[in-house]
Amino acid sequence: MIKLIDLLTESLFPFYEDDTTYDEIDDSLLAVEYVFDTPDSSYTVSFYSGEYHSEDKTFDISFGEKTGRLNKLDTFKMTGEGRVYSIIQTICKIIEEFVEEYGDDVQKLVIDPTSDKRGRVYKELIPKYLDPAIMKMVTIM
Repeated sequence: MIKLIDLLTESLFPFYEDDTTYDEIDDSLLAVEYVFDTPDSSYTVSFYSGEYHSEDKTFDISFGEKTGRLNKLDTFKMTGEGRVYSIIQTICKIIEEFVEEYGDDVQKLVIDPTSDKRGRVYKELIPKYLDPAIMKMVTIM
């Protein structure tokens, strides 16, 4: 018998932490990036605290497709892959790993969608797939 948890796990894409940046002055965590690949594209999930004071322990989360020769993050392009559930589940798993790894430096996570459509998708799906204890830390604008 297949369990729901098995279905959710099977639909995740493998991911890895790609880069971590600390402030040169006070050694506070500034940014962490994770990468995952689907059959069609490569995506980055970025946690960035540079817009806030380090004592706020607040990180903006952005995610999108890596494009171009410099692999700049495209947060506006829709995936168009028909894999929205797997992509959102993978992003939620990355958020959980980020909080597990850097929890002492994290109190609040902010997601500011680049369109109304994305905002509706995020507000509908992220609470379904993200651990409820971590969801309490998340604000979706």
